[in-house]
Amino acid sequence: MNESQAYQYFVLRAQNIALSHGYEIVNWEETFNNFGNKLSQKIVVHNWLGGGVAEQVVASGLRCIVSNQDKWYLDHLDTTWQEFYMNEPLTNITNSKQQKLVIGGEVCMWGEHIDG
Repeated sequence: MNESQAYQYFVLRAQNIALSHGYEIVNWEETFNNFGNKLSQKIVVHNWLGGGVAEQVVASGLRCIVSNQDKWYLDHLDTTWQEFYMNEPLTNITNSKQQKLVIGGEVCMWGEHIDG
């Protein structure tokens, strides 16, 4: 088993264990980007890296949390408050059924860029 196969095995095995115990699973978008069609339709994908991923996630029938780092990371001090408030989680998602799969947004912050 190579590194890629081991990563896939681990993620899918952990997914199945969590589901068997009734847990709700939220995966970062890397798992969707690497093997989205193998993920359970019960998981939620946390879109944080790049644009366009939320569209792909909901088009595949999965639920999504949008947290795009270029607009909704508070430690990105170059983002203006206007950009922050104008950020639309449903950008380019026009199908009403797919829009319902976007369950919300999350605002994040990494501490190493923030002082007292």
